Amino acid sequence: MPEAAVLRMRHSEVVFLAAYLKQLVEWDARACVRIQQRGSAAGFFGAPPTGCISFVALPLSSAGEAGSQVEDRTVSAGRLRDILGDVTVTPRGFAGRELMMPDPVSGPLELLDLPPTSGWELTAQGAAADAMPSIDTAIADFRRRIGSDAGVDEAAAQRVANEIWSQPGWGNVPIRVLQTAKLLGFLANEEATIQTAHLDGWNRLRTGAGQVFAKAEVSNLTLSLTVLR
Repeated sequence: MPEAAVLRMRHSEVVFLAAYLKQLVEWDARACVRIQQRGSAAGFFGAPPTGCISFVALPLSSAGEAGSQVEDRTVSAGRLRDILGDVTVTPRGFAGRELMMPDPVSGPLELLDLPPTSGWELTAQGAAADAMPSIDTAIADFRRRIGSDAGVDEAAAQRVANEIWSQPGWGNVPIRVLQTAKLLGFLANEEATIQTAHLDGWNRLRTGAGQVFAKAEVSNLTLSLTVLR
């Protein structure tokens, strides 16, 4: 039997986590998140169907007992979202929650090889709004080349999508990184500061809401056309 693990969070963090998990599950009902606890904070890595790794870090209201800490566990994103329950109701008194973590699962291969935690070289800094033209141009280019014909060959559309979303965008990171951040709501505050960085074959977009990573060279990349359209 796996050891019980608990995370203690304030309600505002639970609401944010619920929205993050909801998007991952909408993309893929079998989505998983890898949770890593470091003292009084927990990080949640996801694997969106865009060839990227997403990450959000949330403060904990308590680090918890040594035997009940999450440490490093991959769980079903849908099951964890179910555990969070209705987040529209704010708890009375101390606005905190004690969340029992689901049993661990094997998870996707993408979550086995996580990006480095240090040594990144900053390549660009700006506002979230600066990234939007790259995304808009890519979407317009995709629609122009594919057209509105519902009978377009799926394989051809896939090749075009892979080509366009692998091109460099703002900050010289692949456009799929920027698009993933937008869809996850990481670029919602257009005035918020964002940064891009590179390290050992990895690209990173860092925002106040979360981060998105992608390997510089990804073989057999298959982007979800539903996500990109």
